[in-house]
Amino acid sequence: MKYLVLAIFAAIAVGMVSSQGQTQWKVAFTNGTVCIIAQLDADLSVMYTKNDSSMGNATVNLPETATVDTANSKCGSTTDPAVLVLVFGPNYLRHEFTLKDKTYSVSRVEASFLHDATLFPDSQQAGMNVTYTGVPSDPVFQSTSDMAYKCNSGEFSQLNGTIWNVTYSNVKVQPFGVVNDTFSQENECAADQATTTVMTTSMNATTGMTTAMNSTTVMTTITTMMPTTVMPPAGDWTFADANGTCLNMTFSAKFSIKYWMTTNKENTSEVNLPKEASPTSSTCNSTDANFTLTFFDDWSLSMIFNRKDNQTKNSYTTTNYTLTYVMDDHFLNPVLAGQKIMVFSENTGIEADNGKYYKCDSTVKVKADNATTNFSEMELQPFAQDAKNNGTRGGSFTECPADSEISNIVPIAVGCALAGLVIIVLIAYLIGRSRSSRQGYQSV
Repeated sequence: MKYLVLAIFAAIAVGMVSSQGQTQWKVAFTNGTVCIIAQLDADLSVMYTKNDSSMGNATVNLPETATVDTANSKCGSTTDPAVLVLVFGPNYLRHEFTLKDKTYSVSRVEASFLHDATLFPDSQQAGMNVTYTGVPSDPVFQSTSDMAYKCNSGEFSQLNGTIWNVTYSNVKVQPFGVVNDTFSQENECAADQATTTVMTTSMNATTGMTTAMNSTTVMTTITTMMPTTVMPPAGDWTFADANGTCLNMTFSAKFSIKYWMTTNKENTSEVNLPKEASPTSSTCNSTDANFTLTFFDDWSLSMIFNRKDNQTKNSYTTTNYTLTYVMDDHFLNPVLAGQKIMVFSENTGIEADNGKYYKCDSTVKVKADNATTNFSEMELQPFAQDAKNNGTRGGSFTECPADSEISNIVPIAVGCALAGLVIIVLIAYLIGRSRSSRQGYQSV
């Protein structure tokens, strides 16, 4: 890559410094005065075209071992942007910061990735370094020039009109106004401020309060108790192979898919899983089960279950969740019209004991790149052929943690009420006894 670097803003890298276990990158003027300080985690999601013309999705993480590209990084001014370029292997990530009216923000992001078999399997551009550029659709790392921007919360940045995006976390950056080679006073992002508020009120979660949550673990609890998504009716599917019924599945699902329109605006399409979806592409064996539903035109949902039966593990779990969708008439003026896109997640949190079916009435979210699937009314039995009820759902089940938390609220509340009642009765008894004693003394 080639950039125009003015001599007056030429930069050198001070080096990488570990700050509380996180790598810190610095850029300085040629006299050694630091002008840019940054520490951040970044996960980049990139859509690419495969050899069969379908779309794949690659995830690239910014490693802590990345180094500052001194030749292409530079200090900024009121008229020239500050540039931080981080290099890792054959790849790089470039951020351009602009300063206007004493306020800075990221004005442009650029990245280059080698399309190898590990990160970009089956890519049409295999072996090539492909460059991606984009402008954030919303302000990123915005702060006044005399302060450092700080945001520990996850911060999603869709790059306007492109097929890639970046998710930042644990961010602390200052591209202007650095004094004494260190961060200035921090300007905390709104998400972190909201998280602080949540931590003081999260103890009320068991009473069903609808406090807004930013913590992932607490968010699951609140979303489970007070679902805001209107779910479609649940479907009921079975699948049998030569040995009989091996899959019994019931659930409701709604897909929320973020995408970019031809007008350079981000939009979200919500699509319901139809009850008429077909499970005929599913497969079963004694240790693995692949439950696949096909619907619409070339859409599919797939869950792969793996069973372990040994001294340390006697249960089954989902090892992969995949959603394949087409940018069809479910999307309004999409940039990638007609393209088939596949997203997946390795962690759904679904686990049950062998011989039991998995049950979860609560709404559970599974995020896979730009798509979030909301599940509810789930009753999953992936190894029905070994169940004692001859392949039909029934008997004992493993309850999901979200349902367990809800069911625990009633006995806790009853217990607290009884304890309060006992205390009230005890106090009344002591007061009555005290009055009786005084009356006895007076009579004497």
